[in-house]
Amino acid sequence: MEDLVQTISNIVGILLGLVGAVGVGFFIYGAYLYLTASGAPHQMERGKSAMMTALAGIVLAMVAYGIVELVMGAVVDPAVNVGNVPTPTTPTPTTQ
Repeated sequence: MEDLVQTISNIVGILLGLVGAVGVGFFIYGAYLYLTASGAPHQMERGKSAMMTALAGIVLAMVAYGIVELVMGAVVDPAVNVGNVPTPTTPTPTTQ
């Protein structure tokens, strides 16, 4: 089971690195478009759009990574161990 967890963790890490590199590259491309627009509104909009899309993609990738880690943690190391649940006891009434 630990080999499978390690393999999935490695794959997610590689994919996150790849998405991050593509996102940064796309952001740099958008910044290049924006900076070389020379005041052309259409070109400036293309650059801003590319930068915002890259940022949204990077944030989405980080959220996906968090969800994968959350699910893997819940599957591999569950917080509740059903075998050790104590039996409920009834409280004794107190007199006043």
